[in-house]
Amino acid sequence: MVFQRTLAPAALAIGMAFGGLGATATLAQTEVPGAELIEQEEKLDAFIDAAMAVADVRDAYLQNLETAESEAEQNQIIEDANTAILAAVEETPGITVDEYIAIGDAAAADPALNEMLNARFAELHEAD
Repeated sequence: MVFQRTLAPAALAIGMAFGGLGATATLAQTEVPGAELIEQEEKLDAFIDAAMAVADVRDAYLQNLETAESEAEQNQIIEDANTAILAAVEETPGITVDEYIAIGDAAAADPALNEMLNARFAELHEAD
């Protein structure tokens, strides 16, 4: 598997593409800074797993969104996608939605943290 873009911005963009996860991010702030969470290998791995699950959900719903025939249908698809995205993160062992958002925010704000995420992703998925 070739990973052509950086993981953290892609993970954050997934939610923002649908609109709702960005709003959730504002409401669901964690008190633990994302940079500290990234230092925990199990959180880093869980974040990567969650981001990959979110990407799969996003891809599935984008196909539906592209074929929607009305704005109401698009809005329903976006709402369903947001629910599925949150569920994908919630179902990922070892990470909460708040932690996922905190890590994504930290990586988006700090290129060094983002690079660490990408290096870990490559390490975990080099056989794919």
